[in-house]
Amino acid sequence: MNETAGAFLRYVRPHWKPLHAVARRYAADPESARDLVQETLLRAWRGFSPAEAGAYKASWLFVIMRNIALDWQRAAQRRIKLSPSSHAELTEVAPDDPIGPFAPLPGMSEERFREFLDDKIAAALDTLDPPFREVIILSVAGDMTYQEVAAVLDCPVGTVMSRMARARRTLREQLSQFAHATDPIRESRR
Repeated sequence: MNETAGAFLRYVRPHWKPLHAVARRYAADPESARDLVQETLLRAWRGFSPAEAGAYKASWLFVIMRNIALDWQRAAQRRIKLSPSSHAELTEVAPDDPIGPFAPLPGMSEERFREFLDDKIAAALDTLDPPFREVIILSVAGDMTYQEVAAVLDCPVGTVMSRMARARRTLREQLSQFAHATDPIRESRR
């Protein structure tokens, strides 16, 4: 392995897990997330100079990733997507009686309930406006400080702090509504 490759790998290794974590939030599926990380590393490699290896910050990789994700989102918006579904898939939850209610959902184990709860948190996160969702993702999944998030987003730290506060407040409200709606004690009192 030559010096340039060794220096690049030493720079990238500490950021490997956060890159994958952030990519999973930017991408629609795990395969796309892996592609996003690969494209990020490829572009970083093209611009990497071992002479400047000490000058690269963690945010450099996340800036590259964000730009790629934005490019992919713009390209995806220009395409029409059709996904075929089988007849059975469309009618598997339909009742025998078309006027009656849908089939009841099966009971959930504790493990399944935890997955369901994780889905609610992810759904609440997905309802945030993109600027607010992005600061949460970069901060939590990317394990970045406010200063690093500000560098990635190219905005003042105060803007990041404001967006983070609004995002947390919105998530808290949405999740508390969910908690009240699924509180078995409240339901038993009715």
